[in-house]
Amino acid sequence: MPQWLNQSRSLMDRAAVSGRRWREMVARSLMARRLALAGSRASAWHSRVELWLDGERGCALDTSGVGEKALPLASSGDVGAALAVVEALAPTPAKRGLHTLRVIVGAPFVCYFPLSWRPIPTPEDWVAQARTQFARGGFGNPGGWRFVVPDAAWGQSRLAAAMPEALCAGIERLCATRKLRIAGIEPGYVCACRDYAARIEDGRIAVVELEDIAAEGAIAHCGFRAAGQWTAFVTLPVAGPVLAHIDDAMRDATMLCGVEAPERTYVIGTVREARAEPGDADDTAGMMHWLPTPWEIPR
Repeated sequence: MPQWLNQSRSLMDRAAVSGRRWREMVARSLMARRLALAGSRASAWHSRVELWLDGERGCALDTSGVGEKALPLASSGDVGAALAVVEALAPTPAKRGLHTLRVIVGAPFVCYFPLSWRPIPTPEDWVAQARTQFARGGFGNPGGWRFVVPDAAWGQSRLAAAMPEALCAGIERLCATRKLRIAGIEPGYVCACRDYAARIEDGRIAVVELEDIAAEGAIAHCGFRAAGQWTAFVTLPVAGPVLAHIDDAMRDATMLCGVEAPERTYVIGTVREARAEPGDADDTAGMMHWLPTPWEIPR
């Protein structure tokens, strides 16, 4: 074959390869643009925001549970101030779509109490029992509260929670105005227990959820269980470094509830190094099991 023909074929082959590479590059670029456009469209019509709210502040939580900069309430423990913070933190979607909002509520906007087992067939009957128990327990007029009774196995007691009706209704009105779907208005203790259900062994136990309220201090929600049943519940302040005073708080909770000392205590909370003092970790080791809180709330 003549040499000039071989050179022509070589040039044609190189041109074919270059053209194929160019077409592949263009195809990848178009695909990347389509994916980016699809992603922007998806983010435009779909979003999910989770908020933490307590008596001192509110903040948005990312997917790992870490809170962004907290917004303080203008008036501590005030429902109106809490709704103002929720309004500031809740999103305002630019387009209609599936936009959801979930609010986790801490003290003092929630209180807890156990309900003894009864063969009650419907959730409405459990709520009716919760309202009665709420009034008998001296919590006040049940008419101004909304009751949540999480489900449990047949034959087991329930742990009921109550939140101010004005707070829940205000969040619902905000969601209706901004076209947000409510994923839930949930009590913090209930959420924490659900997240750690697989790591909490039943028996004669106590489950404590700590909520920070100051540089040194927390609110301790203390629930007691025995043989698979909720037996008592109390909420106490823990003054000073938590590691140094959690044992005292548990002794007070056991005495106030009139229950036996638990075999094991599960503490769900954040233990910051600033709170720890020499020997504290050893003092609380024993039968006390620490579980990291599912959320990190900045002060």
